[in-house]
Amino acid sequence: MFNWLRRAHRRESRGSTSLPGSGLHVCADCHGDYVHPVEWREADSKHWWMRLRCGSCFLEREVTVPDDVAQRFGHDLDAAEEAIGRALERLDHDRMVIEVEAFAEALERDLIDADDFARQLRR
Repeated sequence: MFNWLRRAHRRESRGSTSLPGSGLHVCADCHGDYVHPVEWREADSKHWWMRLRCGSCFLEREVTVPDDVAQRFGHDLDAAEEAIGRALERLDHDRMVIEVEAFAEALERDLIDADDFARQLRR
C-alpha cells in the first residue's frame, strides 16, 4: 500500500525476531483498528516519523518507530487493503446478482420492452 514501508523492509536486518503486527493500526483512544498514516518521513537511517489518524474518532498522534515496526505496519495496511478489496468484490457481485435477477424477472413478466431502452428525443 505504501512504497515507503517497502524501503523499510529492505533495510531490516536479516536476524530480526520481531513479533508480527505493529499495533499502530489500533487507536490509542477509542481502540478501534482504523488508524492510518496521513504523513510520514524518515526520521533517521533506522526510524520513521509518522502522523497517524484514527478513522473512527479522528484522534491524531505522532510516532517515531524503528524500521521493523514500520514494515509490520505496512503489512497491516496491505492486509487491510486486501480485505477491503475482497469485501468490495463480494458486495459488488451480490449487487449485480440482485440486479440481474430483477431484470430477468421483469423480462419474464413483460414489464420491459425495447421502448424502455430507446433514446428519448428532445422536443
